[in-house]
Amino acid sequence: MIPKPFYELLPYIYMLIGLFGAISLESGWGKLCSVVLIGSGIVVQQLRARHRAHNELFRKLNHGRSPQSGSGAAAEPTSRRSMPEPRSGRSMPEPRSGRSMPEPRSKRI
Repeated sequence: MIPKPFYELLPYIYMLIGLFGAISLESGWGKLCSVVLIGSGIVVQQLRARHRAHNELFRKLNHGRSPQSGSGAAAEPTSRRSMPEPRSGRSMPEPRSGRSMPEPRSKRI
């Protein structure tokens, strides 16, 4: 297993090696590989940040329980964006802004 300090530095190491390669290499393939290395470092860092933010949000919503500690079955957490709106007794929802809809042109004078 990789030690945690080294694991945390890996995306930055990818980007530094890619930057060094882009500056020092003359061939087109070398430059392409260094751009791919820089891109992979950025992608890995972004994926880690999103995963950590998602886990933090999940812990806050579930009162401190981590996503791994569940009740037997591994239930996938639902995003707040995909949760349905609470139902109200009204038949038509209110407009989100305070402005009313403009009248059709045929009724204007």
